[in-house]
Amino acid sequence: MREKGLRVTPQREAILDYLLATDEHPSVRQIWEAARQSVPGISLSTVYSSVSELSRLGLIRELEFNEMENRYEGNLTHHINLICTRCGSISDYMTAHTIDMDHIRETTRFRASRSRFELYGTCAKCAKK
Repeated sequence: MREKGLRVTPQREAILDYLLATDEHPSVRQIWEAARQSVPGISLSTVYSSVSELSRLGLIRELEFNEMENRYEGNLTHHINLICTRCGSISDYMTAHTIDMDHIRETTRFRASRSRFELYGTCAKCAKK
């Protein structure tokens, strides 16, 4: 956070620590509930503003959706998000395959600033039901 020019606060530390430690892709409310364990007085509005700032600085990733609330993740490595259309769970699928952004830029002159890969379907838990 300091390297990005952001003041380090107990609230921001709790949020970032949680997102870096979990494999889940929590909503703001879930982050707030987890952060309250180490910073009991943290407000929901503080979590909203903090995840917005951490996302803007590239320290976490915000996953925006039309059909469900936004989620957040600390895993910034290349992966595919597997999204269950029944329960809304999101899990990471790590893959060695990457898209060659340099090749895309050279062949199309399109300069991508970020990417996001998702597969939608049914998770193992929902498939068993």
